Amino acid sequence: MQLDNQVQLQDIVAAPAAQWWPLAPGWYVLITAALTLVVLSLWLSIRAFQRRRARRQALRQLAQLQQQPNLALHDISLLLKQAALAYFPRVRISNTDNTAWWQFLRSQLSARQQQRYQALTEALQQAVYQPLTVQQQWLPEYLHFAELWLRQALPPSRGQS
Repeated sequence: MQLDNQVQLQDIVAAPAAQWWPLAPGWYVLITAALTLVVLSLWLSIRAFQRRRARRQALRQLAQLQQQPNLALHDISLLLKQAALAYFPRVRISNTDNTAWWQFLRSQLSARQQQRYQALTEALQQAVYQPLTVQQQWLPEYLHFAELWLRQALPPSRGQS
């Protein structure tokens, strides 16, 4: 009888190791969410990079202007207008007179910066009609203002453009 029982016994077979595939449904949701997040952040980064292209180009041109020995106030103003046209409607910029242009530039800055550069912009309004020797004294401050304006005012927030 014992022999019959031993004959009936078979070897114990271990269960196969757990497989990693197919994944549980929660993992699919997590992978999909992660891929969506990566694609969305990449897309937003590319859009932001493209949106700032005109600003980067204007800053490069401003750096080149600073190297020119015969730089005039008009050159800087022209550069600022070109940069502004890349972000603001043409009607808002091209049809402005001298006073409205300076007001537009100041309006794109914070209230503190507007107050800080109020005197400079008023002086520059008058300096445009002065001889080049008078204009030259305002160049360093205007260059600083132009760089600050390009960095802080461009690109405008969605509500400003």
